[in-house]
Amino acid sequence: MTKLTHFKSLMNPDYIGAYAFQPGERKIVTIKTAMQQTVKNAQGSDDCLVVTFEEKEKPLICNVTNAKSISKVAGSSFIEEWIGTKIELFVAQVSAFGDTVEAVRVKSTAPVIKKPTMTEAQKRSAAEKDASRELVEKHYSITDEDWKEIVGYKTGESNEG
Repeated sequence: MTKLTHFKSLMNPDYIGAYAFQPGERKIVTIKTAMQQTVKNAQGSDDCLVVTFEEKEKPLICNVTNAKSISKVAGSSFIEEWIGTKIELFVAQVSAFGDTVEAVRVKSTAPVIKKPTMTEAQKRSAAEKDASRELVEKHYSITDEDWKEIVGYKTGESNEG
């Protein structure tokens, strides 16, 4: 599919908006900071809740709807406890300012992140690097049998090969 260019993306706004999404796209991001900031707008400026991300996405001006969704996912209404929470952003049609417009929304349930399974080469590499199970599980979905194979490669007792 050809990547489409939303006209607003060429105007380099400081905050993420619907323009930053391809049709139907969802973005999973990790909250880095959440704080009140002064945001310039057409009427001057407002103090807003602004959420930044660890990934290379622009910050989100967080309205009440999105703040409630983040609170549900994070399990806390306190913004200091949102740090490190993974959320899913998407675009929805909403009624605002007497019109129907596209807006960025936060899914009110935690994103499901499927980790890949390890190939034999990756298991051997993990063994060579003496990786801990905790480190391996951070990046891959592994079973007890997978871990036994990795340990076998570490000790030279693998039945593979």
